[in-house]
Amino acid sequence: MSSTYLKRDISATGNQKKWTFSAWIKNTEPTASGDRFIFSANNEHSGGGNYSSLMITATAALRYYDYSGGGTDNELVTSRLLRDPSGWYHIVVHYDSANSTANDRIKFYINGVQETSFSTRSNPSQNYNSYVENNYRFFIGTQTDSTGSASDFDGIMSHLHFANDQLYAPTVFGSTDSATGEWNINVNPSVTYGTNGFFMFKDDNSLNDDSGQGNNFTLGAGTLTKTEDNPSNV
Repeated sequence: MSSTYLKRDISATGNQKKWTFSAWIKNTEPTASGDRFIFSANNEHSGGGNYSSLMITATAALRYYDYSGGGTDNELVTSRLLRDPSGWYHIVVHYDSANSTANDRIKFYINGVQETSFSTRSNPSQNYNSYVENNYRFFIGTQTDSTGSASDFDGIMSHLHFANDQLYAPTVFGSTDSATGEWNINVNPSVTYGTNGFFMFKDDNSLNDDSGQGNNFTLGAGTLTKTEDNPSNV
């Protein structure tokens, strides 16, 4: 997916305090010169400087942060490194800034297991509004239109879900195979997506939203390529 990214302008503001993001990714470049963005919501295309982003860092950690104006408001970086270039990782992010427990305001799950060890942890203030679900531009596979290939995600993505105003457990999107013990994909999860929610890359490389919400994306750059390499068939 390097040098290829998708984008969509969001016109209606949703719940910026609570959302779930789920995606299956293969990180084919476990070490790189810079961060590789899974998604970013920002207003840089209109001259602003605010954004919320999820990425794989240059050292292959998973990182989420909210940035406004001149600084990072909050940040979560895993101690765990996603360095297996041949394996699929299932990532779930819970954002719940209204939660009274500071360490429960952002949660990461990888392959169904909650991450508890972080090299960096700066929690959002209570009721902080992320820029996800603001009326900004939402990118998949990069940070902004102007960042270029250095920030583009290197790898493969499958079954991307974004659900506004909902916190869904990883078991909604995946389950453990009773015979092999492997964490497998749930291809048809029961999810309420909300106004700006979406379900991308269900079975193909279409730009269409499979959630039924009609929140289709457009191609920002590059070419989407369908591959038979997927979470159920490595």
